[in-house]
Amino acid sequence: MTNKLCKNCNNSVEHSYCAHCGQKTSVEALTLKRLVKEISDNIFQVNYGLFFSIKEFTLRPAHSINNYLNGKRRQYFQPIAYAFTLATLYFIIARLTGDVTVVEELFEGYLIGIQEKGDVVSESSSRLIKWVSDNYAYTTLMIVPMFSVASFMVFINNKRNILEHLVVNLYITGHQSIVYATSALLSLISDFGDIRELITVFVSVLYATWTLTSFFNQNHVLIRLIQVLMTYLISLVLLSLVVGASLILVE
Repeated sequence: MTNKLCKNCNNSVEHSYCAHCGQKTSVEALTLKRLVKEISDNIFQVNYGLFFSIKEFTLRPAHSINNYLNGKRRQYFQPIAYAFTLATLYFIIARLTGDVTVVEELFEGYLIGIQEKGDVVSESSSRLIKWVSDNYAYTTLMIVPMFSVASFMVFINNKRNILEHLVVNLYITGHQSIVYATSALLSLISDFGDIRELITVFVSVLYATWTLTSFFNQNHVLIRLIQVLMTYLISLVLLSLVVGASLILVE
């Protein structure tokens, strides 16, 4: 019988699980069903997976994402669980500090735009907006696919499939929640006015730029900026279309 090598730690394995790290010998192909299933498999890895993942995605995000996609998954908090857990943490911190979440700012701007046109927001639309604002973690998970489609369109020459883009954007979004949560906590010391918000957005976009361009091996600075800018622009267009369609449907 020929021994296999564990994709997580490269140790020789004879059975269904690696005796060294505990990962399954056969790593299933990346599918949407597999991503969802891994939430229940790994959501309780708080003592190891979550904090280890936060450290790794802070120091070397592209390397860590590649590890996950290449089968080294045992040590990482799974992507959907990572985004959902950190988005929930950010929402709780925002509520405790009295800070406004990113989603609330988005819809606040949308409502101001409607009011400036002299239109009236219906009760159904108001309820939808309130639900979206009050369920930040779920809203985050619904927005991530739009960023994934956008990055897939912009970085299409890199030949990564849409599920791989979904994984990349789930980890980016989860880590951005740490940036937002840190900003909310800093508001307790001093709000710094609009400067804090500008710094928060800058750091958040800078992190996404670093991760995307490192993962897709883009070295030219100008190309980096253009591609990331296009990703955000396409994402905003898609998000606007979805929000508009949703509000029309509830009328």
